[in-house]
Amino acid sequence: MSRCFRAKNYKVRHQSKLVNLLNLARKVGAELRSVVREALESGEASREVGIGADGTPTEAIDKIAENVVMKRLSEKEAFFVLSEEAGSVALTEEPEYIAVVDPIDGSYNALHNLPFYALSIAFAPYREGASLADVSVAYVLNLYSGDEFTAERGKGAWYNGRRIRSVEARKLSKATVCIYSTPQSVGTLMPLLKRIKRVRTLGSAALELCHVARGDFDAFVDVRTYLRNIDIAAAKLVVEEAGGAVTNMQGAPLEASLLRIERLNIVAAHSMEMHGEIVKILRG
Repeated sequence: MSRCFRAKNYKVRHQSKLVNLLNLARKVGAELRSVVREALESGEASREVGIGADGTPTEAIDKIAENVVMKRLSEKEAFFVLSEEAGSVALTEEPEYIAVVDPIDGSYNALHNLPFYALSIAFAPYREGASLADVSVAYVLNLYSGDEFTAERGKGAWYNGRRIRSVEARKLSKATVCIYSTPQSVGTLMPLLKRIKRVRTLGSAALELCHVARGDFDAFVDVRTYLRNIDIAAAKLVVEEAGGAVTNMQGAPLEASLLRIERLNIVAAHSMEMHGEIVKILRG
């Protein structure tokens, strides 16, 4: 067998696996939408049931959602899973892929009838030391509306099947920026706040980042060092494959692990130009 044929055959198998992962995510999302709707209607969704692996309280809706995702992942490929409630879980002795999952990003919104909460799943080949840079397939689903964002590394990003591409950068004075802050960090943000047109904070980083990719928002800034890798692992790839940028506040690549929950600050924008301008302001 020639080297060229083997390489081509591997490429076909690899592409097939990526398609399978995306199809799996879609099946999980369809089931989860139904389960979450039933849980919210039952009135049991807000009951506190423990503390998650990230150290925050777990409400019934979070656990119900995670159970659906974990069950479906355990039936398919060989996964190592990093999730909000369960933390790091190897579903097999020899994982082939990592699945970074936030079953409901925006639980508060879900529990308070605000239609902005999402399932976020990022897939990466398993390796020791895997980081956000290894994510190869991304899936973010608005669990209320059914709108989906997908991305494959090197192939692009899509919104409901339509290709997303970076739009021309607006002037910063016209920009709408999603901002998360603490009282202690307002001073850091003040130079930026004085330059932009409006601020939005919608409670689901995964969805907000995906809307940055579309150009619905111009940028996303979180300076709290509270955001988790599980929140943004999938959406980061969507932004990047649409032509935008996602880094830390200093403009350096995000290097968070995919094997354990880590917290970080980020700056994301739908265009390289606006991203560079915001980072320069925050650093200055």
